[in-house]
Amino acid sequence: MTFGRRFRDERRARGFSQHALAQATGLTRDAISKIERGKRSPRLETLVLLSRGLGVTPGEIADWVPSKKH
Repeated sequence: MTFGRRFRDERRARGFSQHALAQATGLTRDAISKIERGKRSPRLETLVLLSRGLGVTPGEIADWVPSKKH
């Protein structure tokens, strides 16, 4: 599962629309949409904002990033 898909599922599970999460984080709804669709890779600062908006720790949101298999 991609980060974007996991992020979208977690956002929905917590009852946030893209618009509501954008308001809670100071990001745009378009930015959140692009992250969910894999069109934008969030920077560390963005991950921190998203984690605060969702009420999770930055460590939890980092766990949603799939590990690369070697």
